[in-house]
Amino acid sequence: MRLSTRGSVLLVVVVGLVACGSSRTRDENQIRERIASIRTAIVAKQAEGIVRWGTDDWTFTGPDATAYDKTAYLARTQALMARIVNVDALDTHVDRIDLRGDTADVEITQTMERHERDASTANVLHVRLRYREHHVWVRASDGWRVKSVSFIGTPERELLPQ
Repeated sequence: MRLSTRGSVLLVVVVGLVACGSSRTRDENQIRERIASIRTAIVAKQAEGIVRWGTDDWTFTGPDATAYDKTAYLARTQALMARIVNVDALDTHVDRIDLRGDTADVEITQTMERHERDASTANVLHVRLRYREHHVWVRASDGWRVKSVSFIGTPERELLPQ
């Protein structure tokens, strides 16, 4: 088969688009896989696993706009996890991945049902939480890493019957 110059250029463009598409798919899949591993760490109540894919300068900003570095976040999360009796369910939905070169804006929604010990009364409460997060992911030498996590709005918290 003989291609004209125009046909050759078109073929190169199509092959380039397919290659970019598959690279984009690989990038999105890796981010999704790493979010799934973070979800697994939350269910297992392993705070270190939540920041495993974090950059060295990783930050978390809570719904009250308080920012934490990794060390402060781990202390905060370990104290919270000590009060959690059981994570009954955690649904993590990736709402959006917007790749722009070596950066990705990601939004997720998590719905968690858990039993937790009330900090003031020590009574065990059955609660459902729903919260949205915005993540900034960056491409590193070993793949995609999360640079920052921040809440979108205020988490919904519902007490459930025991």
